[in-house]
Amino acid sequence: MEKDEEQEEQHRNFFRLRYNEPEMPTFLWDGESFRVSEISEQGIRIEVKADTQIFDGEVIAGVIQFDDGGEIEIQGKPLRREEDELVIKLHHGVELKIMNKEQIRIRKKYSRD
Repeated sequence: MEKDEEQEEQHRNFFRLRYNEPEMPTFLWDGESFRVSEISEQGIRIEVKADTQIFDGEVIAGVIQFDDGGEIEIQGKPLRREEDELVIKLHHGVELKIMNKEQIRIRKKYSRD
């Protein structure tokens, strides 16, 4: 992704943290696990299979498991589906401190210092 596109993507009402594939947390929902490709203060984006059924107005509740062992319970409703990803608008978003912690963890892991 070009730098201008990345800046434009981040220029929204809420901070978003987009994960690279090896860093994606796991979302446990309805007996299945999904990879989380993005988190924000108001929503998450998960990877879904083509045959994953999503119903309008359905309440989606589950647990996000982070690489450091931390977990948070979330609940929300599907906002939209984009190819192999589902965007979920959360009733109570991910706390900014959790997102900051994740961002710091990833930066430290890939830091050249």
